[in-house]
Amino acid sequence: MRLIKTDSLELVEFVGRVPPYVILSHTWGHDELTCQDLLTASSRAIAKKKVGFAKIAGCCARAVEDGYEYAWVDTCCIDKASSAELSEAINSMYQWYQDAHICYAYMTDVSIDSAAQVAVSTTSADASAARKRASEPPAKPLLHTIPSILREYDSLPRTFENSRWFTRGWTLQELIAPPLVEFYAQDWKEIGTKFSLRRAISRITGIDIRVLEGADPSTCTVAERMSWAASRETTRVEDKAYCLLGIFKVNMPLIYGEGPRAFSRLQKEIMKTTEDYTMLAWGLSKYLSNKHHWRGIPGAGSHDQRRPLADSPNDFEVHNRSQWTYANLIPDPFTNNPNSKSKTPGAPNHDDTPPLITSRGLRVTLLTRFNPKTCDVQAYINCKTPNPSNSHPTPVPVCLILHRHPSTNIYTGSSDPNAAFFLLDNTTTLSNFERRTIYISTQTAEGDATGQNHRATSLERNLYVLDRPPLLRAGDPVSKAWKITSCFSHAVGAGQGHAHFEVPRRFIPAQLYHPFDLPPSTVRMFAFERGTAAETFAVVVGSGWCSVVGLMEEGFRERWGVLVEEGRWDDKAALRFICYAAERDGDLEGEGEEGPVDRVKRRVGDVNVSVSLKKVRKGDVGCESAVKIVWAVG
Repeated sequence: MRLIKTDSLELVEFVGRVPPYVILSHTWGHDELTCQDLLTASSRAIAKKKVGFAKIAGCCARAVEDGYEYAWVDTCCIDKASSAELSEAINSMYQWYQDAHICYAYMTDVSIDSAAQVAVSTTSADASAARKRASEPPAKPLLHTIPSILREYDSLPRTFENSRWFTRGWTLQELIAPPLVEFYAQDWKEIGTKFSLRRAISRITGIDIRVLEGADPSTCTVAERMSWAASRETTRVEDKAYCLLGIFKVNMPLIYGEGPRAFSRLQKEIMKTTEDYTMLAWGLSKYLSNKHHWRGIPGAGSHDQRRPLADSPNDFEVHNRSQWTYANLIPDPFTNNPNSKSKTPGAPNHDDTPPLITSRGLRVTLLTRFNPKTCDVQAYINCKTPNPSNSHPTPVPVCLILHRHPSTNIYTGSSDPNAAFFLLDNTTTLSNFERRTIYISTQTAEGDATGQNHRATSLERNLYVLDRPPLLRAGDPVSKAWKITSCFSHAVGAGQGHAHFEVPRRFIPAQLYHPFDLPPSTVRMFAFERGTAAETFAVVVGSGWCSVVGLMEEGFRERWGVLVEEGRWDDKAALRFICYAAERDGDLEGEGEEGPVDRVKRRVGDVNVSVSLKKVRKGDVGCESAVKIVWAVG
């Protein structure tokens, strides 16, 4: 393990026992330092001209103030020219972050006001002075040794929850693994700690607050842990899997170039160590959201069959945390524990064979029931959940809908993504189920076993991504930061006449900059708020068209009402407007007789708003191809 000497920035290699060190968590930018930049005095002198040098210097200066002689930074402590060293480092990284005395989470896009800086710097100075007075090497900090840890923050900079740091795949383990994480703004002023900010961080990330307080991630189900990584970005597709190795306590060789197969391998490794059937519940959040919100035609449209394992963590994305999350999934102790004396009704002879991937598909033993009305099979996946559609929900069994191949013991998932699951009315219904060992096919209807489910193919054809808002410059007031919320319509079927609309809901702004599906006859609206109400506007985007609407303009307010006021949606008005936009297929008022356009400029209040749709490359958004919604305000 290589460490940086914090006083000289020299690299020192250790084998075996490692001295106390701090570790940096950050988001990569351009012109980062590498291992070769710190090997010699001459290379270090040249490295000072790089953009990434200031970040390393700031980390080491912070470590010196805290009394630490060594620091670890991923950009320059790993020789990425060596594939063997890179593989060892990635498989060890979770442990390295866990063993660090302090993790500095450096947010280059976050700034805090002067009052908060005074309070935080005073606290940090007191903590640093206390550590400096110790003559012995610093001990691993306890929660009560740093005053700022126990201080609850009444307010946070608005840029904190919007930080890019919360959107990256690798920063997930860097948040969870270390016992102590200190957050720093772009000028290295302390924002808070993982413990002091645990409620805000849990709200932003969806991570169980117990894990942020130090509980082992394995206390949560596989599906819940996967949901923490949903919508997070990585530069390489394979890293969506590799960044989760430590969280699931598995190891596997790295094969850059294998693409989405890396995530398939990860799930197979998880199955070797954890018998957790919530892995089969990917997409359940979307299903429950559909049933609870959408006004659609069940079974409309044509889709490839659903396979048992997910394509990426994005399949575990939670659509509305206020309604349902994967934390609501309750594993069934009767069916998961072969040594349990209590048995699920209908399962007197427990088959303790765990799930296994075979040439026929996923071999799994489940309670099943044939439905003669629909000619499909309901398979209980050993977990329960409250039904969000009920006012007083109690946990009910979750079933997969499967179809049997004629004259075989091989089953496939439902061809309708909106009918992939079924919630039983109560647990006693399981007495009518029969325990069977079946195979769930991992191939599509065309026989393709590449590991891509139907959603991935459709998403790659219709991906859009919203451009990020500009960063605040030094000295800019917080009121200049843009606050963005969103709602959208969803097309269950294909073509005209199949547009169905979802009730608007609040999104975490940081999640709006990930690729999202936008099929024909579908509309998504982003509302932008900043400063005065007159500057409030919406960007409306359809399949191949865009428009700008002034939300506070008298004409708009008379017809549609106020959609966003003081950060709150008027659900009825927003739904009415988005239905209108979809039905007109983008032919909004003000666009003239030319119909929908892919670029538009409008004056809203005192600002000029321009929006255009531009095709972007794979490397820019981490997917095959997408359209970027580029917006600017002048």
